[in-house]
Amino acid sequence: MASAGLLSTAMLSSPAVADQTAKASRLVGTWVLTDNDNVPFNLILRSDGTSLTVIGKRHPDVDGPQRMTRNQLVEQGRWRPWGNGIRSDYGDGWTDTIQVGPAGPVQWSWKPGASLEAAPTNHGKAVRMTSPVMAWVGAYKLEPTQPEKPPYVAVLTSSGLAFNNIDRIAEGSWSLRADGSVMIKWTSGWRTAIEANGGGAPALDQAFTVQHWRPGVSVNDPASARRRGRRL
Repeated sequence: MASAGLLSTAMLSSPAVADQTAKASRLVGTWVLTDNDNVPFNLILRSDGTSLTVIGKRHPDVDGPQRMTRNQLVEQGRWRPWGNGIRSDYGDGWTDTIQVGPAGPVQWSWKPGASLEAAPTNHGKAVRMTSPVMAWVGAYKLEPTQPEKPPYVAVLTSSGLAFNNIDRIAEGSWSLRADGSVMIKWTSGWRTAIEANGGGAPALDQAFTVQHWRPGVSVNDPASARRRGRRL
């Protein structure tokens, strides 16, 4: 009988496992799923096996204007082949899966502590976003105007909504500008521009320039501050 290590290696190199891995790799990209409140969120699957979710809603446990936390905006995890698709696990215990069936991709998600052999906590269609502008969907760490404050997190969602964890009124909207950069218009009155790198969205961990305009200052005027940012 082969040892456990040799058996594991043989299994991993088997045609069936290789085929499953190849099929799962085709799912790399940006997806729209729904949470347990039936609100859409984005799941980003990267080729290095990491995953990231960004949420586009104010959580029901937040009452009125109040700064959101990083965990309310973004969750980082890892994905792997599972069934006829992928499974993404996160540090808070949630699990998202995308399974490809005759009717197309579907989502099954389980809350922390739930058995994956039980009915999913929520499920629905899984929709892949293929437009080039969707490359901007994700999470960013930005330096604020005030140099004494630490960097904050901003997320851009496929619905065109943006959220941050620095303003008490944390919502906004984002759009692509003619020069290929992104402009975020925050409900608080602040505006933030993320400069494009080579005409496109920054890559993972890539640094870029951020411009901020204070409320009441036109974006046609010089920015109130130029800072740095990094993609998460």
